[in-house]
Amino acid sequence: MALIRTLRDKMGKIVVGAIMLTMVAFIGTDLIGNSTLLGGGQNQDIAEIAGNTISNTKFQSKVEELSYNFVINSGRNPVQQEIDQIRNQAWNALIFDEAYRSQFDELGIEVTSNELVDMVQGSNISPQIIQFFSDPSTGQFDKSNVTNFLASLQQAQPQQRNSWISFERSLVPGRLVEKYNHLFTKTNYVTRYEAKEEYTSQNANASIEYVFVPFLSISDSLVSVSDNELEDYINKNASEYERDETRSMEYVVFDIHPSSIDSADIREEVAELREGLINASNDSSFVKINSDDLYSFLTYSEENLPDSLKGKEEGYVSTPVISNGVYEFYKLSRKDEPTPDSILYKVAKIKKDISLYISDETINEKYREADFFAASCGNLEEFRKLAGEEGLRIQKGNRISKNTQRVGALTEARSLVLWLYNDAEEGAVSDVKEIGNKYIVAAMTSEQEEGTANLEDVRSRVEREVRNEKKAAITIEKFNSLEASSVSEMESAYGDEAKSGTVDFQLSSNNITGIGNAPEAIGLAFALDEEEVTRAFAVQDGVVVVKLLAKDIPADIEDYAPYSLQVSGQRLGGNALIADFPLSYFRLFVSRDIDNAIKDFAEIEDMRYKFF
Repeated sequence: MALIRTLRDKMGKIVVGAIMLTMVAFIGTDLIGNSTLLGGGQNQDIAEIAGNTISNTKFQSKVEELSYNFVINSGRNPVQQEIDQIRNQAWNALIFDEAYRSQFDELGIEVTSNELVDMVQGSNISPQIIQFFSDPSTGQFDKSNVTNFLASLQQAQPQQRNSWISFERSLVPGRLVEKYNHLFTKTNYVTRYEAKEEYTSQNANASIEYVFVPFLSISDSLVSVSDNELEDYINKNASEYERDETRSMEYVVFDIHPSSIDSADIREEVAELREGLINASNDSSFVKINSDDLYSFLTYSEENLPDSLKGKEEGYVSTPVISNGVYEFYKLSRKDEPTPDSILYKVAKIKKDISLYISDETINEKYREADFFAASCGNLEEFRKLAGEEGLRIQKGNRISKNTQRVGALTEARSLVLWLYNDAEEGAVSDVKEIGNKYIVAAMTSEQEEGTANLEDVRSRVEREVRNEKKAAITIEKFNSLEASSVSEMESAYGDEAKSGTVDFQLSSNNITGIGNAPEAIGLAFALDEEEVTRAFAVQDGVVVVKLLAKDIPADIEDYAPYSLQVSGQRLGGNALIADFPLSYFRLFVSRDIDNAIKDFAEIEDMRYKFF
């Protein structure tokens, strides 16, 4: 009976929260259907997923459900960082509901009522049920605990019975995902030939002699590149330069620091608090009321006692010290001797963070300064000029995406990102944005539309690639003109830029010591006959000539099963977490490649940036 009472208590707190998964589409979409709790009933679009339009109202309903779950389980409201996490979890839930469910439906994947019973009290019990009904003292699961609890629900309150029903239904998404995953894992067939290729790749070895001319050894002044050539290169290699939509900006920071008057006021307050602590009749209560530190009355051993209290008598109060904008001082409230050989010290601590004691006058003055700066800048050019005149350091935020949370050192920069995507245009200057204890004024500098990258955003990389192509042509032509047959003769005839060596590697390698990343050279080496020499050809970091000294191709083996498993694992790739709800039991995974494919087919249009 004690266990049943415990489980009922859990039902009152954990289950009610845990069942508020954003998988709610599987257990009752009528909970959110036409909710107008947020958004004033306006059906503004926040996304399009798999051809279905998602309103902001529906999204906020998801957020509310997860927020309720958080509050039920934690006993407090979420802070801003946790709110951001909940929004992301609600977003992932929408993708699961809209994109994944259509896959399940199309494939005929379902969980029947009989199967659900089996998951709760049958032969294939859900891991969540096992976790929930395991004895907390032993960790052992006993199915009779489930059946006894279910029998007790006949006398339970209706709300408790409904909570259990919802909890049962919330087990369904995990089983659906499990079945979906099994479609791929159980049908992922690797042929004997494929397994043999993996075996050969890992065990074949070669030894080569080479002569190599690095591109870095050739002066950039020997080749010139034009913008037209760079643009042509990007167009020919467009797939390598695909970019999501981003925007860039510059910004200046107006830090809100205490004024000299504020500093004097806090010093006076700290002095008064020290006097108060000296005369306090109840040190614990005094510091709890007056300290900015939650943990203000602590027990110390001799070893970790603050230096300012060592050797002092009971009642001593240290001199306030400021460090990193925080005043701290201590009182040695009491000494206890639990054993003849040990002493424990009860210490009261006062902590005052001066950043919390900035006057309204100081804040208003700093805002007026920032506001005047923003009003005086009509465009980016004026922004840069005035910042220079005022001695303000211009900071950059490059390639900012729609859902970016952090810009540089600004950890909660959504207000800037919202301005950048909803109101700004190239050259525009923002109004004053408040972020933490700073005022920010920004100017938009550029926009990268979704698609092929702008030249300026990838100029350094493209210049390097085009220069290297031209250097390769020059180097290969010089190699072809040499009257030399051996590798050593080629090195001598080419000049100081060339270097030679011998090296061993496996067929599965991508890098060659002394040459760098060169998978094409490795593949070519294994295609050569011993003593055969290649013509000069380009690799990533230079031009190389290869001579095969020897190669060892492993003999066939009877059993390629271990290599078959490796190939199978490589195909499926790593796992992607597609559902992770705060303080709940449920974390759902699929193959990362599968997740990417589903999202690609769903053609997701993300418009969250319009709202938050």
